[in-house]
Amino acid sequence: MLNQMRRGASGWVAKFFLGALALSFVVWGITDVLHTRGAGTTVLEAGDVRVTVAEYQQAYQQAMNRLGQQLQRRPTAEQAAMFGVDQTVLAQLRAGAVVDQAAERAGLGVSDVGMISLIQQQEAFHDGSGQFSRDVMRAVLANAGLNEAAYLADLRRTAVRSQLIGSVTDDVTIPAAFVDALGAYNGERRTIQYVVLQPQPADSIADPSEEELASYFTEQTDTYRAPEYRAFTYVALTRATMAETDKVTDEEITRYYEANRAEFTTPERRAVQQVVFPDRAAADAAETAIRNGASLADAAMAAGRQVADLGTIGRAELGNGALGDAAFSAQPNVPTAVVDGPFGPVILEVTSVQPEVVRPLDAVRTEIRDTLAKSATNARITNAYNTLTEALQSGAPLAEAAQQAGVTVETVPAVSREGVTPTGESIETIPGKAQVLAAVFGAEEGGDIAPVNFDGNSYVFPVLGEITPARDRKLEEVRDRVLADWKQDEAVQMVIDRGRALADRVQKGQSFQDMAEVEGLTPQTAPGLTRSTAVPVLGEAGMRAAFSGPQGLVASTPARESGEALVLQVSEVAPLADPASVVAQTTKDGLSQALRGDLEQSFITELQSGIDVSYNQAAIQQAKVGVR
Repeated sequence: MLNQMRRGASGWVAKFFLGALALSFVVWGITDVLHTRGAGTTVLEAGDVRVTVAEYQQAYQQAMNRLGQQLQRRPTAEQAAMFGVDQTVLAQLRAGAVVDQAAERAGLGVSDVGMISLIQQQEAFHDGSGQFSRDVMRAVLANAGLNEAAYLADLRRTAVRSQLIGSVTDDVTIPAAFVDALGAYNGERRTIQYVVLQPQPADSIADPSEEELASYFTEQTDTYRAPEYRAFTYVALTRATMAETDKVTDEEITRYYEANRAEFTTPERRAVQQVVFPDRAAADAAETAIRNGASLADAAMAAGRQVADLGTIGRAELGNGALGDAAFSAQPNVPTAVVDGPFGPVILEVTSVQPEVVRPLDAVRTEIRDTLAKSATNARITNAYNTLTEALQSGAPLAEAAQQAGVTVETVPAVSREGVTPTGESIETIPGKAQVLAAVFGAEEGGDIAPVNFDGNSYVFPVLGEITPARDRKLEEVRDRVLADWKQDEAVQMVIDRGRALADRVQKGQSFQDMAEVEGLTPQTAPGLTRSTAVPVLGEAGMRAAFSGPQGLVASTPARESGEALVLQVSEVAPLADPASVVAQTTKDGLSQALRGDLEQSFITELQSGIDVSYNQAAIQQAKVGVR
């Protein structure tokens, strides 16, 4: 419905004010008090325009709902402050009030004829024949919980705002010069020649002197620093450790099936058509015509109505008890009697029936077994959790508490935050590894660690053991690693230096082909490259280098593969004859929309500089307190 409403207006109204207005209608509805200007305490004033506490509360509640959707929970007051909800709401309300004040000063308005046209354009208010219907409008507004007078007042105000903002943004499109420049940039094609330089094997590089190795180690001290290690024990209550699927009996499965038969039943569905009549007299006339042999379609046509196909649906999808009873008691291809529906009298016809289907016990036996096992596992986890918690709170050590709960204590040797031992072994058997290690390394020495919950109903009870503080290692402890790293870095630097030297020779006059031949390299060609072309061997660095200068450019750069290097030369640059032709219409439309958005924001900012805005902080605090 709201999308159809938005299509009834144009320009700024469709993108911002009407969208926000429609959202507030659906979520909260509106009442006359929200739009009684000047009544009660105001939170802000822009010239003669006042925003009431109730209006602020409505906008604040909507903003809190949006934040809650992002966080997947109801935000606290602290979270609302952290995300700047109050400032965002005030900025939105101030912008609207400033635009209203500017429109009032400019003498803008909407005539009654204009309002009628706007209302009649809303497809949500059209009847089955596609014509505006006041009855449909009333029904739609009532179903959405909207007050008709307040809706019309807001529609009028929104249309006035659209006039003012539209004077700046209507018909604005991105300049052709920008489109040409974008097309020329993205569409330019280049052909390059390149060679790939392989690094020397690291193990073939001579060892550095002791001074060189010590200097390298000193520069990279943090790389070789020993992290903090922590040992701990834990008890895990997870589905894997507590499941006992084999204990589910056939009798339990049968009892569950009988008690939950509806769970394995697909309800009857029917293909339903309906005709909604404007009044009872028209419906009764159609029913009489049907009894005399007319089809539902003929009776509808005679009444100036259309047959609506509701598709194949279940009883609940009709959304009305009387309609459901009529449709699901009717004989196929026999129109029903007149039924009172929410939008007027209705005649329905069922064209086909999909009977109810019940899955037999043998087909769902495994599914039920898993369900019962999962339920029993969750119960065992809950019982063990309660036993462990009570025992630990009473001062029992973990081993004793675990014995009472009938579970096993596991031991983890000293590991880093990543779960790696001092010898480099990664411990992968810790349940909820990331969460548990975060809890262990977040605990203070000698302190208790709260049970770690993960994957729904799974828990780990960790107890911190010995802590080995982080420290700087000595060169002797990591000599082999440092030596290997030095050789690897040296190999990379050598191939980079070689690439620079080869590029320098070509820049000084040697042909690319001659350079490659002398060096025993195989030159390759990459034709027709654009900035968006993906050439794996070149990688991102190679593509940047290829487009970093004019035709004839020579460059060296690291290659995509670690340790390799490239030397390349741009042999051809082919600009486009018609750059704009390669810019998609969707891109042009997006750029034009962004430009209009910038103009809107700039215009509103300019309006705000010329209209005095004052805030009532006490009223703002009062308003926030009233939001639930």
